[in-house]
Amino acid sequence: MNDLVNILYVEDNEGDVELMSMSVERYCSSLNIVLDVAETVEEAKEKFQTDKHVIALIDWNLPDGEGIDVLKFIRTSQQAMPIFLLSGVITPEHIAAAAEYNPTACLAKDYSKAFFEQLSQQINKLVA
Repeated sequence: MNDLVNILYVEDNEGDVELMSMSVERYCSSLNIVLDVAETVEEAKEKFQTDKHVIALIDWNLPDGEGIDVLKFIRTSQQAMPIFLLSGVITPEHIAAAAEYNPTACLAKDYSKAFFEQLSQQINKLVA
């Protein structure tokens, strides 16, 4: 595959951005992923307007709101886009709050091979 896969990655922690970038290179190098990083809800909304993203990875806790705010915003125009909500700890309350907006998954932040295999499967569905 030669096409770029643009992922909206909403994360305010610089260390997590670096870990995600390194993990994408390590586990998904054949997919030509480009992480378009936004640090706030408002920045994510602006970046999403470009209409180039095929997947969103969204941190739950952001400086100006919650990841669910970005999820709601995306769902107003993209019902089928794969969206993963990420947090250090995912609680049943997180899952219940997000369910109305149909995220692909609510996941504990994880930079393991298994997480990136799941991400790669979602990407392959989109570009196949």
